[in-house]
Amino acid sequence: MSIDKQQIGLLLSRVALRDHQAFEALYQLTSTRLYTIIYSVVKDEQIAADLLQEGFIKIWYNDHYCPIDYPWAWLCQSVRNLAIDAVRKRRRESEQTDELQHEPEITCIATDQRLNRCLQTLPEEKRNAIVLAYQHGMSHYEIVQHVKTPLGTIKSWIRRGLQELKRCLTE
Repeated sequence: MSIDKQQIGLLLSRVALRDHQAFEALYQLTSTRLYTIIYSVVKDEQIAADLLQEGFIKIWYNDHYCPIDYPWAWLCQSVRNLAIDAVRKRRRESEQTDELQHEPEITCIATDQRLNRCLQTLPEEKRNAIVLAYQHGMSHYEIVQHVKTPLGTIKSWIRRGLQELKRCLTE
């Protein structure tokens, strides 16, 4: 089945005005091909289905759609970007999990003498961020509120502090 690019542009314009019938027609017309694009990136049926749903939710809430010359290409690129972002996120989460699995001492901060010595070598802000996150179980957002510092800075302190701890513990 060929995709009518003008029809997609018209449907997208109507969807931006919250036209339910246009949204359903757009889904019927494009979902199979968009799913295929997503699946080719993520290689997982369930994740592809979830991302397709997320993509259509974003389309529904995108009330500032402006007519473009290539609406089909815009749709394809939108879902492809979603899929790429999901793969990157999974990769980052996997790396963080691997780091934690290779550093089991972090789960026993209070009882491990060596780790406590290494913690004391860290600059105060990094040490405090790590202790708040791992000993007190605070989320990054809770730490931001507690120390009144931007989120990016907190994440940086924790990441760099963990790297310094790893170096110290492997010496």
